[in-house]
Amino acid sequence: MKLFNAGLKKTISDLNSAIELLNKRINNLEDENIRMHTILNSMVEGVILVDADSRVLSLNPTAENIFNISKKNVLGIFFLEAFPNNDIAEIIAQVLKIGEVVSRELVLVWPMQKVFQVNASPLFKSGIINGCLLVIHDITEIRLLETMRRDFVANVSHELKTPLTSIKGFVETLLEGAMEDKENSINFLKIIDNHTDRLNTLINDLLDLSHIESKEIVLNKDKFVLAGLVNEVVMGFKSQTKKRGIEVKFDLPPGLEILADKSKIEQVLVNFISNAIKYNKDKGFVRIYSEQLADKIKIVVEDSGSGIPAKDIPRIFERFYRVDKARSRELGGTGLGLSIVKHIIELHSGSVGVESVEGLGSKFWFTIPNLI
Repeated sequence: MKLFNAGLKKTISDLNSAIELLNKRINNLEDENIRMHTILNSMVEGVILVDADSRVLSLNPTAENIFNISKKNVLGIFFLEAFPNNDIAEIIAQVLKIGEVVSRELVLVWPMQKVFQVNASPLFKSGIINGCLLVIHDITEIRLLETMRRDFVANVSHELKTPLTSIKGFVETLLEGAMEDKENSINFLKIIDNHTDRLNTLINDLLDLSHIESKEIVLNKDKFVLAGLVNEVVMGFKSQTKKRGIEVKFDLPPGLEILADKSKIEQVLVNFISNAIKYNKDKGFVRIYSEQLADKIKIVVEDSGSGIPAKDIPRIFERFYRVDKARSRELGGTGLGLSIVKHIIELHSGSVGVESVEGLGSKFWFTIPNLI
């Protein structure tokens, strides 16, 4: 009997040890499962798991957001039924057939047009292909930046090449004997001088834009009366407005103060007011006024000019974008001014915008946080 009891105690002890070990393993598996779910849920890439029949087994929240679907509505159904995209379905079919990793860049138009890098890897069980793991990375912004960089290089090259070609042409003409023709040689030199000024302005604008976009710029913020600064800027254009009969009026509260970098805000005002005068009609008007918003002050520069076509408004603050390219160059514009303005105002935690109807003038505006 004693032997039986001893054997029973040992069996119970072994069972308890086995149960304890099993519980530890279950706890470890649960912890591992939690860690895996945490990793998947925090990934910026979309992750989708399908079985050997292309049925959806799992997906993470990023994949749900990319395809604008709910996980509970797609589990267990065929991939192509859940995700109406033939390109990805073909990638899955290829992986399940050949058992090798497939990587491809795709432009998806549903639910919205974006560019994705799709990496598909086979899953094996006992040496047999058992499923496919998709990792989908949104590279839309990267491709957009690359396009912007290429466009920027092309635009800079074009802007530099035009005046340089002209300068070279006139210099060669002078060297070939035109210097003897005093009247024409003086005209040629004036043209060369104008193109040199244009190049100098372009280079200065490029340096300004580069400095501002680098985020290394330090704003020297101070309180100042806005009306006083506007008056100084307007006085700088007095000869131009008088010559063309353009009336400049501003309706700003005399004591309105803002906290900002005065020199940078002056640069913004010079750009807005200069454009309002350049692209205005003779005997037109420019009006500068403010609006009080909830937590910001809105400064508006309105003109009676030709306005901006609706198709151009979304791009008006892009680098080198011009509504009327020929007229802009003729008036000395580099196509960088409004882009510089946008960056300056964003550094001040504000925003810029434009309201315009073709033929009826424009309203360019920017906001600055209220003085605290």
